Amino acid sequence: MAYDEVGAKAYHVEKLFTHSLPGNMRQQLAVILTELHTLAGWQALDLGKAQKSWQHYERAKHAAREVGTESYEIHTAAEQAFVPLDVGETSMAVDLLHDTRRKVRPTCPPLLRSWLAAAHGEALATHDQRSESLSAFDDAAEVLPREPADPTSPYVVLDSVHLTRWRGHALARFADPAAVDVLARALDKLDMTFTRAETALRVDFATALAAHGETDAARSEATRARQLATSIGSVRQHRRVYRLRRL
Repeated sequence: MAYDEVGAKAYHVEKLFTHSLPGNMRQQLAVILTELHTLAGWQALDLGKAQKSWQHYERAKHAAREVGTESYEIHTAAEQAFVPLDVGETSMAVDLLHDTRRKVRPTCPPLLRSWLAAAHGEALATHDQRSESLSAFDDAAEVLPREPADPTSPYVVLDSVHLTRWRGHALARFADPAAVDVLARALDKLDMTFTRAETALRVDFATALAAHGETDAARSEATRARQLATSIGSVRQHRRVYRLRRL
């Protein structure tokens, strides 16, 4: 299982990090450890292990402080907000992401600032704050760089297609009629090697289609999403598909 493999790597890097001396090597190990625990945190959340996920993010934040670059601390703190968001503590998630965005300095990489705004937009959507959510997505689009790869930033996957599907997710939550077209465009352009992203997108698309009265198409998307969720072992997406069981 990918989660177990990442956890094993984090364990070995942590041992090296613990016995390392201050200097460039320790800093490099801190970067690797931060990224591994951040990835493990997201994988644990996808597997429905919220407590494990939170613990990974705590360890990621601890390692990020050793990196000496603000962006790593910002990223781990922001990703951790998805844990309370996933278990229904939406107000806590909104507050965490609001505070994180407020602390960001102008030197923060544009890609990360864009990702933070979009993450805040999702939390606001889940908390049923429509205008604030869409405003956050507008902020994300405004600062999204043309070249998404940024060597000075933590690993973040975000480009115009992913931002479109993320905004579509919010629109689907609000049963906005525009959600169908927005998500259809994202699905048409999405790199299908991003299986988790495709799974989430198809759940959103099914939700939007159902709200639009297109029941057969919604059922088809929900079935495909269920198949994908099974193939990647995503408990999180299975739960979302289950909520569409009446389709």
